[in-house]
Amino acid sequence: MFMMFKKYWQNTHSKFLLLCLASILMSFQNSVQAQSEFHQLAKETIEKFPVETEFAIGMIINGKKRFIGFRKTPHGLEQVRNETDVYQIGSITKVMTASILASIANKGKIDLNMDTSQIYDTLYNHKITLKSLANHTSGLNRLPANFAESAIKNQSNPYMNYGQKEFYEFLNSNFELNNKEYNYSNLGYGLLGHSLEKVTEKSYEELLQEEIAKPLSMNQTTSNPSKAQNRVKALDAEGYVTAFWTFDAFKGVGGVLSSTSDMLKFLYATTQKSHNGINLSLKETHQISERQAIGLGWHILNTKSGNRWYWQNGAVGGFTSCLVTNPESGNAVVVLSNVSAYHPDMQYIDKLCFDSMQKIEKMIKK
Repeated sequence: MFMMFKKYWQNTHSKFLLLCLASILMSFQNSVQAQSEFHQLAKETIEKFPVETEFAIGMIINGKKRFIGFRKTPHGLEQVRNETDVYQIGSITKVMTASILASIANKGKIDLNMDTSQIYDTLYNHKITLKSLANHTSGLNRLPANFAESAIKNQSNPYMNYGQKEFYEFLNSNFELNNKEYNYSNLGYGLLGHSLEKVTEKSYEELLQEEIAKPLSMNQTTSNPSKAQNRVKALDAEGYVTAFWTFDAFKGVGGVLSSTSDMLKFLYATTQKSHNGINLSLKETHQISERQAIGLGWHILNTKSGNRWYWQNGAVGGFTSCLVTNPESGNAVVVLSNVSAYHPDMQYIDKLCFDSMQKIEKMIKK
């Protein structure tokens, strides 16, 4: 009787081991397939851009992190380890700013529905809440009316000359709001970032470090360019080295620098629900259209395949970036590049990001 049981147990155990091995092999093959397809997509995309273009790409596949880096040289493409190199992330900064707001609100130190008239006396005629700034429904224009005057002084670094003085001149002016529908607004995020500084009596950099970077061990993330190590060269549309954009009054709009390694830590927090502020920022706050919505900073896309993707992109003079995450599937992609916002093919960075995410999601479902 014992021998029969032993033989049965051995057979069952062997079958179980074979099933486990098959599962591991399939998972490995899927990972290799995804890596290969991702490489091909990246190579096809980077060929559109000038020599010295770099891509730093990160992906989370079913909870596991992967990094890929490419640099275009005069002699062809090089695969490089650049996940800790630092890029300016442009408007992905807005997701950081919204996450700072959500983190402070989650601690009960600020109310998402706080009216900005409680912060600025001159805004008493306008019903603008912090939440409406974070989801682009405040009614504010994309940029302040007096921005062009400052931007024209340095067209290669348009935010550099728009400081606190110019910002308060606008806030004190007799401006009007549009309707309260979705209207993407850099002005709104400039006001949000500055409001957070005033309410907390801390600088944007202090808030970024305390609420986001330090809790997630994002050691290469900063809004202070002088603190950033291993910075990638910013390129203009022709491929010549250009300046990093500098932000004064509008740091909360596009002033953050980061690496792919750090951005995957941020995206991993969205999939693990490990940061209460980020969790709150992902909650839908406004329906834009049948398939699109917005949380706090995060744009939300309901895909045709039934997935719900949270995304944001960024574009400044010397850099273009994109990230997308699916908290339910545990998959995410980030693409950081030194492709100029003024390059005619810059939209292919978004395409690379979304096409890669689509391939990963399809592969995981198989």
